This record gives sequence, C-alpha cells and structure tokens, in this order.
Amino acid sequence: MADASSEKLHPFLVLMYEDDDAWATLSPSRQAELMTLYGGWVAALRAQHLFVSGAPAGREQVLLESVNGSIEARSHAPTSNVLTGYFVIRARDFAHAVDVARGCPALQHGERVVVRAAVHDGSVGGP
Repeated sequence: MADASSEKLHPFLVLMYEDDDAWATLSPSRQAELMTLYGGWVAALRAQHLFVSGAPAGREQVLLESVNGSIEARSHAPTSNVLTGYFVIRARDFAHAVDVARGCPALQHGERVVVRAAVHDGSVGGP
C-alpha cells in the first residue's frame, strides 16, 4: 500500500457499542490485555497516517428533547446498544474504512462496531 499521507483520505467514525455494561464484567487482567491491544491498534493506525482521534464515552447521559417547543433534559440510562467510545480515522473510501475497522479490538470482547462517513455532502460512498 502507498503511504497514506500521500493519498486522498476521508474522515470516518468508528463507533463502539455494548450491552449490559459488558466491559465491567471483564476481569482486570482481561481489561489490561485489551487496553494493550487498543494501544497497539492506534499505534499501527498512526504509523499509516490513518488515526485522527478517539476516546471512551463517559457513562453518565442526559437526553435532550424538544417537547412542545421547549428543550427538556432527562436522565438517560439505556442498558443495550450503549455507545462506549469512538475513533475518527482516515480512509480512501468506505470499503477501506470498514477494512480498517475490522481490526478494532472492541470486536474481541463482544462489542459491536459501526462505521460511518464523517461527511454530510455524499462525497464518500457507502456500502
């Protein structure tokens, strides 16, 4: 593969989801092992100029909704399909982004990963 720094790359979101606070059920040693895998994956993405940013999502949530013309805030504590974190990556196209996301360590401990283009103008085609 050519050096990604010389290719036209587009931003993509790699969104990670879990159910029932699955991370908390892992042993501390398994969590540490997975964090090492995440670090290695990010290092590999950086070396290929594909990493932009990433972070775990906090646990506390507030849902904002427009109700009869006013914005209301309420506690929001779902137990399924909970966003646990994200990465922003660069890729040539959607297929390349999916291929990169297949290496996400979240897939090794029961999470699901969603890949989305981080653009609104339709310049990056989907699957």
